[in-house]
Amino acid sequence: MRRITIFGPAGIKTVISYISRRKWTIVKFLIVGGSAVALNLLLLYLMVRYLGLSTRLGENVANATSMELSIIYNFFMSRAITWADRPKESGRRLLIQMLKFHLAIGMTILFRLALFPILQLFGVFYIINAVIGIAIAAAINFVIYDTLVFKKGE
Repeated sequence: MRRITIFGPAGIKTVISYISRRKWTIVKFLIVGGSAVALNLLLLYLMVRYLGLSTRLGENVANATSMELSIIYNFFMSRAITWADRPKESGRRLLIQMLKFHLAIGMTILFRLALFPILQLFGVFYIINAVIGIAIAAAINFVIYDTLVFKKGE
Protein backbone atom coordinates (compact mmCIF):
# COMPACT_ATOMS: atom_id res chain seq x y z
CA MET A 1 0.00 0.00 0.00
CA ARG A 2 1.51 3.31 -1.02
CA ARG A 3 1.59 6.16 1.41
CA ILE A 4 -0.23 9.34 0.45
CA THR A 5 0.44 12.72 2.00
CA ILE A 6 -1.99 15.64 1.90
CA PHE A 7 0.42 18.24 3.27
CA GLY A 8 2.73 20.56 1.35
CA PRO A 9 2.80 21.24 -2.39
CA ALA A 10 2.91 17.55 -3.33
CA GLY A 11 -0.05 16.86 -1.08
CA ILE A 12 -2.08 19.67 -2.59
CA LYS A 13 -1.39 18.23 -6.07
CA THR A 14 -2.47 14.80 -4.84
CA VAL A 15 -5.75 16.15 -3.42
CA ILE A 16 -6.51 18.17 -6.57
CA SER A 17 -5.75 15.17 -8.77
CA TYR A 18 -7.99 12.92 -6.64
CA ILE A 19 -10.88 15.42 -6.77
CA SER A 20 -10.43 15.87 -10.51
CA ARG A 21 -10.51 12.11 -11.15
CA ARG A 22 -13.52 11.56 -8.87
CA LYS A 23 -15.55 14.73 -9.62
CA TRP A 24 -18.64 12.93 -11.01
CA THR A 25 -18.57 10.47 -8.15
CA ILE A 26 -18.44 13.44 -5.75
CA VAL A 27 -21.45 15.02 -7.48
CA LYS A 28 -23.41 11.75 -7.17
CA PHE A 29 -22.28 11.43 -3.54
CA LEU A 30 -23.62 14.91 -2.74
CA ILE A 31 -26.94 14.27 -4.52
CA VAL A 32 -27.46 10.90 -2.82
CA GLY A 33 -26.40 12.34 0.55
CA GLY A 34 -28.74 15.30 0.10
CA SER A 35 -31.62 12.98 -0.67
CA ALA A 36 -30.78 10.97 2.48
CA VAL A 37 -30.93 14.17 4.55
CA ALA A 38 -34.31 15.02 3.00
CA LEU A 39 -35.59 11.51 3.74
CA ASN A 40 -34.32 11.73 7.32
CA LEU A 41 -36.14 15.01 7.93
CA LEU A 42 -39.32 13.83 6.19
CA LEU A 43 -39.45 10.60 8.22
CA LEU A 44 -38.78 12.51 11.43
CA TYR A 45 -41.61 14.92 10.66
CA LEU A 46 -44.04 12.14 9.71
CA MET A 47 -43.27 10.07 12.80
CA VAL A 48 -43.68 13.01 15.17
CA ARG A 49 -46.70 14.52 13.42
CA TYR A 50 -48.68 11.45 12.34
CA LEU A 51 -47.47 8.54 14.49
CA GLY A 52 -47.93 10.48 17.70
CA LEU A 53 -44.26 10.48 18.70
CA SER A 54 -44.56 14.06 19.94
CA THR A 55 -43.25 13.66 23.50
CA ARG A 56 -39.56 14.23 24.27
CA LEU A 57 -39.01 10.47 24.34
CA GLY A 58 -41.09 10.02 21.21
CA GLU A 59 -39.14 12.66 19.32
CA ASN A 60 -35.88 10.97 20.31
CA VAL A 61 -37.18 7.59 19.15
CA ALA A 62 -38.38 9.18 15.90
CA ASN A 63 -35.01 10.89 15.44
CA ALA A 64 -33.01 7.68 15.98
CA THR A 65 -35.36 5.68 13.75
CA SER A 66 -35.35 8.23 10.94
CA MET A 67 -31.55 8.48 11.15
CA GLU A 68 -31.10 4.72 10.86
CA LEU A 69 -33.60 4.39 8.01
CA SER A 70 -31.90 7.23 6.11
CA ILE A 71 -28.46 5.62 6.70
CA ILE A 72 -29.73 2.33 5.25
CA TYR A 73 -31.27 4.22 2.31
CA ASN A 74 -28.00 6.13 1.85
CA PHE A 75 -26.01 2.89 1.83
CA PHE A 76 -28.11 1.24 -0.87
CA MET A 77 -28.36 4.40 -3.00
CA SER A 78 -24.60 4.96 -2.69
CA ARG A 79 -24.05 1.38 -3.75
CA ALA A 80 -26.48 1.62 -6.68
CA ILE A 81 -25.72 5.15 -7.92
CA THR A 82 -22.59 6.74 -6.50
CA TRP A 83 -20.38 3.65 -6.70
CA ALA A 84 -22.36 1.76 -9.37
CA ASP A 85 -19.07 0.81 -11.04
CA ARG A 86 -17.86 -1.12 -8.00
CA PRO A 87 -18.47 -4.82 -7.28
CA LYS A 88 -21.86 -5.60 -5.72
CA GLU A 89 -21.31 -7.61 -2.57
CA SER A 90 -23.89 -10.10 -1.35
CA GLY A 91 -24.55 -12.25 1.71
CA ARG A 92 -22.01 -11.92 4.48
CA ARG A 93 -19.81 -9.52 2.47
CA LEU A 94 -22.78 -7.19 2.00
CA LEU A 95 -23.35 -7.14 5.78
CA ILE A 96 -19.66 -6.39 6.36
CA GLN A 97 -19.83 -3.60 3.77
CA MET A 98 -22.91 -2.15 5.48
CA LEU A 99 -21.15 -2.36 8.86
CA LYS A 100 -18.15 -0.45 7.44
CA PHE A 101 -20.56 2.20 6.13
CA HIS A 102 -22.18 2.52 9.56
CA LEU A 103 -18.77 2.68 11.27
CA ALA A 104 -17.63 5.47 8.95
CA ILE A 105 -20.76 7.48 9.73
CA GLY A 106 -20.39 6.75 13.45
CA MET A 107 -16.78 7.89 13.38
CA THR A 108 -17.63 11.19 11.72
CA ILE A 109 -20.55 11.77 14.10
CA LEU A 110 -18.08 11.45 16.99
CA PHE A 111 -15.72 13.80 15.16
CA ARG A 112 -18.53 16.36 14.75
CA LEU A 113 -19.47 16.05 18.41
CA ALA A 114 -15.84 16.76 19.36
CA LEU A 115 -15.38 19.60 16.86
CA PHE A 116 -18.55 21.51 17.80
CA PRO A 117 -17.46 22.63 21.30
CA ILE A 118 -13.97 23.46 20.01
CA LEU A 119 -15.41 25.82 17.39
CA GLN A 120 -17.73 27.24 20.06
CA LEU A 121 -14.64 28.29 22.01
CA PHE A 122 -13.64 30.38 18.99
CA GLY A 123 -17.08 32.00 18.89
CA VAL A 124 -18.26 30.32 15.68
CA PHE A 125 -22.03 30.78 15.21
CA TYR A 126 -23.73 27.43 15.87
CA ILE A 127 -25.22 27.03 12.38
CA ILE A 128 -21.88 27.83 10.71
CA ASN A 129 -20.27 25.49 13.24
CA ALA A 130 -22.61 22.67 12.20
CA VAL A 131 -22.06 23.36 8.49
CA ILE A 132 -18.26 23.20 8.97
CA GLY A 133 -18.62 19.88 10.80
CA ILE A 134 -20.95 18.48 8.14
CA ALA A 135 -18.63 19.55 5.31
CA ILE A 136 -15.55 18.01 6.93
CA ALA A 137 -17.47 14.83 7.84
CA ALA A 138 -18.79 14.54 4.26
CA ALA A 139 -15.26 14.80 2.87
CA ILE A 140 -13.98 12.17 5.32
CA ASN A 141 -16.93 9.88 4.58
CA PHE A 142 -16.42 10.23 0.83
CA VAL A 143 -12.80 9.11 1.06
CA ILE A 144 -13.66 6.23 3.41
CA TYR A 145 -16.54 5.06 1.20
CA ASP A 146 -14.45 5.42 -1.95
CA THR A 147 -11.40 3.57 -0.63
CA LEU A 148 -12.67 1.16 2.05
CA VAL A 149 -16.43 0.59 1.89
CA PHE A 150 -17.02 0.41 -1.87
CA LYS A 151 -13.55 -0.81 -2.88
CA LYS A 152 -12.68 -1.50 -6.48
CA GLY A 153 -12.45 -5.20 -7.32
CA GLU A 154 -9.22 -6.82 -6.23
